Amino acid sequence: MNHVVLVGRLTRDPELRYIPGTGTPVATFSVAIDRDYTKKDGTKETDFIPVEVMGKPAEFCANYISKGRLVAIQGSIRVDQYKTQTGENRTFTKVSARNVQALDSNRNRMDSPYPETSRGSEPTFEPSFEPQGLDPQGFQAIDDDDIPF
Repeated sequence: MNHVVLVGRLTRDPELRYIPGTGTPVATFSVAIDRDYTKKDGTKETDFIPVEVMGKPAEFCANYISKGRLVAIQGSIRVDQYKTQTGENRTFTKVSARNVQALDSNRNRMDSPYPETSRGSEPTFEPSFEPQGLDPQGFQAIDDDDIPF
């Protein structure tokens, strides 16, 4: 079984390209993940994991996530082999992601669905109608005989 689940922050904006001929979108980026132990001096080591995403999730990554965003990634480990120009064999290990999910909000985006609100504040709700038969607190007295249980 080759299944990976990672949670970390993007170290750079995703790079989107398209496979020639098929037009399949491919996004690549790296994720920084702290190791779960602390060294004697109190610091943690960080791993920088390369990630590749194909298809619709690649377009999502390119359009909606950026450097510093916290993401969850599901996928598998993939080892690619290639030859350098000098003829040396090299291997490159990366995560081939099937699903990428943004875990934190991106409050600094300019295309917010709430453009009338100031940055960092929540949208306010204003009711468009006033229901009849309710007291000012929004509750209505019910007779015990009207309760079905």
